[in-house]
Amino acid sequence: MNEQQFVRTLNSVGMRCFITYFRQFCDLSLTNEDIAAQIEEAEGYSSKACRSRTSGARRIIRAMRGRDALEKIARSKADAWTRQEASRLLTARG
Repeated sequence: MNEQQFVRTLNSVGMRCFITYFRQFCDLSLTNEDIAAQIEEAEGYSSKACRSRTSGARRIIRAMRGRDALEKIARSKADAWTRQEASRLLTARG
């Protein structure tokens, strides 16, 4: 995944969504459908949007760009909670 693909995918997923569901996206015991259903129920997005967000987030993680995403979000203009949570996740991951 090159930088342009990475940025586009992260923006498609949404920074807050990536952070809110980061643990689920990383949990390989959960299927994409499981995670998409959780997002749909909690956020009220359409099923298709939830599947797309889940697929994109997992693509970032499979490409070993999860840490890059957390760093980018922590430095972004996202809301304070999202930036702080990204920083906390970075610290927790070492």
